[in-house]
This record gives sequence, C-alpha cells and structure tokens, in this order.
Amino acid sequence: MNMPTEPERRRTIMSRNLGWPAVLGIALMPAASWWSMSHRQPLWGWFAVAVLLLVFAAVTGRAVTGFWRGLLIDQRNVISLARFQMAIWTVIVLSAFLTAAMYNVFTGVDEPLSIQVPSHLWWLMGMSTTSLIGTPLLLGDKARKAPSQAALDATKALLQKNGEQYEDTHPVGQVLANTAPESARWSDMLTGDETSNGAHLDLAKLQMFFFTLVIAMTYVAALWRTFVHAQPDGITQFPLMNDSTIALLGISHAGYLANKAVPRQ
Repeated sequence: MNMPTEPERRRTIMSRNLGWPAVLGIALMPAASWWSMSHRQPLWGWFAVAVLLLVFAAVTGRAVTGFWRGLLIDQRNVISLARFQMAIWTVIVLSAFLTAAMYNVFTGVDEPLSIQVPSHLWWLMGMSTTSLIGTPLLLGDKARKAPSQAALDATKALLQKNGEQYEDTHPVGQVLANTAPESARWSDMLTGDETSNGAHLDLAKLQMFFFTLVIAMTYVAALWRTFVHAQPDGITQFPLMNDSTIALLGISHAGYLANKAVPRQ
C-alpha cells in the first residue's frame, strides 16, 4: 500500500480544516446581501457577495491544492489564463445576479428572478467556456508528439538565464508542465505552453488578458451604475453590451485558440 506523500498529507488536512469556512462563506452571501438591502445599499451588497465568492474560491483552491491560487492551476500545474478569465466572469455575473434577485425580493417584486441578462453576456460566457475546454484539447495532440531537442535545450537555457529553475518543469511531449502545484507562477498566464516557446511571452495570451481586463472593468462600471441608481420597482435588466465588444473579444479568443493549434518546432 502506497503511503501518501507529505504534500498530499498536508492537502488532506487542509481540506478537512477548510470545509466549514467554505460553507460559512456560502451562507454569508445571502445574509450580507439582505443586510445591505435593509440599509438601502444594494451596491455594497454586490461588493460583499463578490468578495465572499472570491474568498470561497480561494479557500476551496487551497483545500484542493494547498495554495490560495489553486482554482487557477490546471492539470499541467500552471496558472491558466482561460481559468482566470472564466473565474472573473463567473464572479461578476453570479454576484450581480444574486444581489439583483435579493433586491427584487426586498422591494416586493412578484418575480424576483425575472432578470433579463443580455444575450451578448451569454455569448461572452460561452466563449470563456470554449477557451477553457478547448485549451487542453488542442494541447493534448501536441503532448503526444516528441519535442525538438534543440528547442528544449534553448528553452531550458533561457529559463535558467531568467533566474527560473528548469527542474521545476518537465516536457510532456511538446508541452511544458510543472512538476507540482507549488511551481505554478503568475507569469504562466502570459508565457508559451510548449518546449519551443515556454520561456517567451505569448502575444495571443497578452492580447486576451488585456481585452478581458478592459471589458470586465467596463462592465463592472456599468453594473455599478445599475445598483447605485436601482429603482424601487426592482432590477429587471442587466446593462447591455454592444456587438463591437463581443466581436473584439471573439477575435481575441479565436486568436488565442488558433495560436495553441499552430504546430511548432
């Protein structure tokens, strides 16, 4: 019988110890939202729910991987840009919907869950999901191919020159992976995934990272105005998004996925 390693044992202990804080965080979300409604402050209710969602994500990530950023670490033990993007939009949309529903309940709306979410927002969530699912599928084919030894040696030399420990990474075919979750770095979101570009900045990732932040911050500002100017008859609609915004993000996602599909040596 194989004995658990020390990191596995620590993660098991943390998983047991962090279960109640996670449950408590979920229970506090409607409570914090309702308290803010009773003080006529839906904006602060939205802020509280969003913070509690982030805390819940961090706690569960630590329980599973042993690190607060564990939610963003994928099966290659790297911090994934697709996971980061999906987490951002999940927190924004879910916290806003819960707050709006609680506000409608408090103000006595007959159908408190009847909140019109723009179709563009569903398209945006769908693109994020596509990137999250498509990334391992596209890299899976490359993981079955033998890497170029020259490219692997060049990447190793450049990583060491930049002060990183190459021993923390290992090639899985043509794809680079980290040996353990503790080796995951925030720079993983912006660097290449393969043995040929693992030490280089990935322009497609950088583009999607900035587009995501700009569009997310803009939509947060629009939701901010929605909650500040909430009417007594309830919140029945989320802010609209225009076609150009979705087209911009769609092009970014397409470039991100196409860049992963391009074969390299």
